Amino acid sequence: MKRLFLRLLPLLSIVALVIALLTMSGSELIAKKVLAHLLMPAGLIWLALLGLVNTPGLPWKQRATLSFIWFAYTLAGSPYLGNALLAIQESPFYGKEALAEPLDALVVLGGGTSVTPGGNPSIGPHGDRILKPAQLFLSGNCRRLVTTGRSVTESGADRLLSRETSQLWQSLGIPADAITELSEPRNTAEEMAAVAILLKAHPEWEKVGLATSASHLPRALDEARKQGLELVPVPCDFRSGPLPSTPLYLVPQARGFRDVQTALWEWLGRVAR
Repeated sequence: MKRLFLRLLPLLSIVALVIALLTMSGSELIAKKVLAHLLMPAGLIWLALLGLVNTPGLPWKQRATLSFIWFAYTLAGSPYLGNALLAIQESPFYGKEALAEPLDALVVLGGGTSVTPGGNPSIGPHGDRILKPAQLFLSGNCRRLVTTGRSVTESGADRLLSRETSQLWQSLGIPADAITELSEPRNTAEEMAAVAILLKAHPEWEKVGLATSASHLPRALDEARKQGLELVPVPCDFRSGPLPSTPLYLVPQARGFRDVQTALWEWLGRVAR
């Protein structure tokens, strides 16, 4: 009997975790979502790692290593951890979404667009970086828009993020002559260097803003200060905020991996600059 129990221990540990999560769900709807996340690749890997941790007869070093991997994987895919890490970077901009006064120009960093299979620009996952500046312009809170950037991570020719952004703005009714495109910069440092040159040519732009994802703003403002620029932060694309207490977010999932990586990417960028 004991031998059978040991052989079944990996499976029993998985079953026990699944039952605990479903019991904590509190409603059929949440329970179904928990189960669905467990059946996704991230959830299945999580359960498989737990089974390996509880494999009978493992030397303690191997069990300790597998336990560490399981714990690290749990944290890496945790929406709670991702939200907390993003909040550290975004919280200085909470409550600062409205402008105190109109801007002469608003610099919008590239990265809010995608491209359809037909090659047309579209709003991407960070599309608030496109929408909010357009709203500010159309409401009279910004007199000129400056869009920057190109992507060098695609196959074939570089994507001109600045051109994609400009085309989307024009489709919303913003005149082409109210948009300045800076298509050469490939990263944040190059974008700020190009903006510094542009602003020297336009001393009449006395109040200039900088719009990008809230989590990216601290690093972008650092790069701007290195160029001697003091820009008004215009946060977009907030990703952090209150999360409900639910077993749904105890399961490693795409949202958690995305948010944890986004936060760590920004920290790495600030340390390595």
